[in-house]
Formats: sequence, structure tokens, C-alpha cells
Amino acid sequence: MVFVKILTIFLLIYICSIKTERTYLSSNRKPHWKTDDPNRGPFFGQPEQVHLSYGGNPSKQIITWVTFDDTVDSIVEYGIGKLDLTIKGNASLFIDGGAGKTVRLIHRAMIENIVPGKRYFYRVGSEYGWSSIFTFVGIEERPNGGYRFAVYGDMGNINARSLGKIQRLAQDGDFDMILHVGDLAYNLDTSDGTYGDVFMRQIEPAAAYVPYMTVVHFKTITEF
Repeated sequence: MVFVKILTIFLLIYICSIKTERTYLSSNRKPHWKTDDPNRGPFFGQPEQVHLSYGGNPSKQIITWVTFDDTVDSIVEYGIGKLDLTIKGNASLFIDGGAGKTVRLIHRAMIENIVPGKRYFYRVGSEYGWSSIFTFVGIEERPNGGYRFAVYGDMGNINARSLGKIQRLAQDGDFDMILHVGDLAYNLDTSDGTYGDVFMRQIEPAAAYVPYMTVVHFKTITEF
């Protein structure tokens, strides 16, 4: 048991230490659909694939979501008990390497000054579409000490037998964080990335409630 706790701590430290190169779009950009027509907006502005990730310390929570068109703004409305606070995030452009060259906008925002143990409500989006309202609890040690993690690997889109239980337990607060240690979706890049889209939609009912941290498996690396 002690070994498992130590291994989990080192794994979490490693995950949080990984740096990724990410180029954000200018906040003053003019989207491709922008014209003099006031009734014109993005074709695909609805946010989806909402998920949380650990911000490096308990006072920070990172929220990420996807749209299939440029919504210009990346907004999070949140608060304790009500949505009375607002932050703006950033968006980066991802063009799939497959034949279809599917365009995805990856939106990312960070909530800071989170109070441990308090339940927060939030939604993400822009004037062109909003997500459902989700909740999360600021991370704090459990009454008996420590934290509770769900740790697993090898879960794809098809026959994900444990998915329903993971979703329910995440929403019920039975664990504080999910560690998915490799092999996601089978495979994220399949069919111009649509397998990845399906996978991220499937885990949203869990990942929008507790941080969903991943480790890249050697097979996953070959997908990019």
C-alpha cells in the first residue's frame, strides 16, 4: 500500500512536470467567418469534450474544451453556488494530420484561488454556444488523510466496460482525480481524429467533474 501511494505521488509529479508546446491565437484575431453581416457567426461554435486537469497545486484548476470553428472568445463562468465569476482563456488551432485535415479549436482556461473542499459550478463557451453546467470540488485531503485516485489504462471507445462506473463515481465524488495511464480511444488519430472526438465526449461525464490526467503510452506516441 505504501509503495502504491509513493508510486502515485511520483506519477502525478511527472505528469504535472511535462511541458507541451502550445501556440495560442491572438485575442485580436479576425475569424474567417467575420463579415459585415451582423447575422453571420461560426458554423460550429458549440463547445464539447469538456475536461478538467490539475493546475499544479490545489488552488488551480485547468479547464479545456473543443469547438470545430473559431468562436473568438473562450469563456468560463463559475462560482460557489452560482455563476457569478468570469474568466477568459485562450484558444489554439489544431489541424489534424489525416486526409480530411479536420480543424479543431482547443480552448483552455485556468481558475485560480480555489478554496479546498468548496463545490464550484461552471460552464464554458461563448455567445455562440454554451456547455451544460458542471461541478467540481476544490481538492483537499480526505478526513482520514490522503487523496483517492482512479488509476487505469487501456480504455477505448468500443466496449469500455468500466466507463459507466467511472462516470458515476466521478460525479458522486468517490475519488479526487483520474489517472489514465496510456492507451486512449484505440486510437485517438483514427478516421481523421474522430475516434479521439468520440472518446473525449464519452469521458466528459467524468472528466468534467474531476481532473483527468493522462500518461502517453508508446503506442499513443506513434499516433502523432
